[in-house]
Amino acid sequence: MRKRGSIVALLVMVLAPLSGQAFYIRLHGLVTEHFTGDAMKGVQVRLVKDSVDRETIITTGNGKYELFLERGYDYQVWFHRADLVTKHVIIDARQIPLFPDVPFYDMDLQMTMFTWFDGYDFELFAQPVARAEYRHSVRNLNWDVDHTTAFQAKAGRFMVHYEREVATRAKKATMTASTTKRGRRKRVVDF
Repeated sequence: MRKRGSIVALLVMVLAPLSGQAFYIRLHGLVTEHFTGDAMKGVQVRLVKDSVDRETIITTGNGKYELFLERGYDYQVWFHRADLVTKHVIIDARQIPLFPDVPFYDMDLQMTMFTWFDGYDFELFAQPVARAEYRHSVRNLNWDVDHTTAFQAKAGRFMVHYEREVATRAKKATMTASTTKRGRRKRVVDF
């Protein structure tokens, strides 16, 4: 009887550290400027878990961010800065099994941002730029390639028009600056 109790105590001590290691999803990446590829500082990366704000981090000078998600929830990850077009992705982790095959999933998500300005329609970016969900067939959390491909086609067409608008606005600003009347200077004469 005493031997059986010792074996149970030994199993509890051996298995106890393993139970403390909870499954998680590591979401990380780099936020860059769309046209130059430069890292973007000061972008808010906001994690919304089942429609409730959970965490907001700010990218540093190197543009990097890192968040940890749990299985069993639906997430939205928003990328925002006041002078930029806001973007977001959806990650559906609700179908991940209680005991996945691996201790964690690693998701590398790179996000490009570009300047927002008044009087232009950015409605396309009200929808998620990407979606991910657990797929039982491959037993992993995967990006929805069909959604991404369709969105990229729309975004590509949008960016062509956006770049034209940026060029037009820059040209108008240059013309306005060069045609501004200069006031006549009065010559001062001292007697």
